[in-house]
Amino acid sequence: MTDWGAHHVDIAHWAVGADETGPVSFEGTADFPVAYEDGYPTADDQYNTATSFNIKCKFENGVELVIADKIKEGEFNFDNGLQIIGDKGNFFVNRSKIEGKPVLELNDNPLPEDAIAKVYKGKKHGDHMGNFFECIKTREQPISDVFSHHRAMTTCHLANICIRLGRPIKWDPMNEQVVGDEEANRWQKREQRKGFEITV
Repeated sequence: MTDWGAHHVDIAHWAVGADETGPVSFEGTADFPVAYEDGYPTADDQYNTATSFNIKCKFENGVELVIADKIKEGEFNFDNGLQIIGDKGNFFVNRSKIEGKPVLELNDNPLPEDAIAKVYKGKKHGDHMGNFFECIKTREQPISDVFSHHRAMTTCHLANICIRLGRPIKWDPMNEQVVGDEEANRWQKREQRKGFEITV
């Protein structure tokens, strides 16, 4: 979830206009190769990452983001990526392709000429590395900026906390705190080693 999940969840956040916020609730299930107790694996000599998972993340406006390792038979069939389901059609996107009804409709109803430039905010480079070097020179924010990615990774980490603790959690995305569950809230950071504490 925090590997490929980061690549797909950031696109999902972007698609629903959630670059500066996040879901308000997380609920789901997962299978682990070892038993968990209080969020920790009970065996320390085995692989302990979830082997299957399905987490529903709900935004304040009712939009649902489902993070899953696979889709149930008969639902939607797609590769490793993001399926966006809307009232005007569905489409699929990952790092190498984009397909679906809204994409096919672009043949008859193309985007305005400046649409891509607006998405890239006038930046010359569409690739991350080129854009990064460009932004070092201009001092502008890159297309993939640290602030929106913080939000996407927060969603991935909270989904993991939810399945590790085995219960739903509620999240306040503005204050960035778990609501009504101090144990889950403590999972936001590790206890720092004595002498190496970070103070603000």
